Amino acid sequence: MEFTIRQATEKDFSLIQALNAALFAEDQKNDAALDTHWPVSVAGVEYYMKSLMDSGKIVFIAEDDNNNPVGYIIASMVNKWRYRMVKTGELENMYIVPTARKQGVGRALIEKIKIWLKSRRVERIYVSAYTNNTNAIAFYKANGFAPWETGMEAIL
Repeated sequence: MEFTIRQATEKDFSLIQALNAALFAEDQKNDAALDTHWPVSVAGVEYYMKSLMDSGKIVFIAEDDNNNPVGYIIASMVNKWRYRMVKTGELENMYIVPTARKQGVGRALIEKIKIWLKSRRVERIYVSAYTNNTNAIAFYKANGFAPWETGMEAIL
């Protein structure tokens, strides 16, 4: 599959929102408390606009040779862990359409944000994945991520 990656602009707002909604729909199986309407909520709209306009964040879109979107990624250079001695950015979210998976799109998007973060003197990048999402965990490990912490939750 041939694809290109470009930086998103404000004109891509609806596209990013739609791709993130697809991510939420898919992730619902991993989190029964996930609000699948969040992408269209006021908070969701604010998040996407900030992601597209904030100089401390970057959004890339992958498109096939017909300019159809096949994935996106949002990353932040804001230091995730201020109490550590290394600046750590965050891969906030990404989604690859199912028909484009395992074709190098995700790897290429991650490489783009790594380059962007390095150019801003960020030394590490953090990503989280649902424990049950073994495909995502394997994907991130194959792209240089290693387990560093374990988040836990209790239902009250």
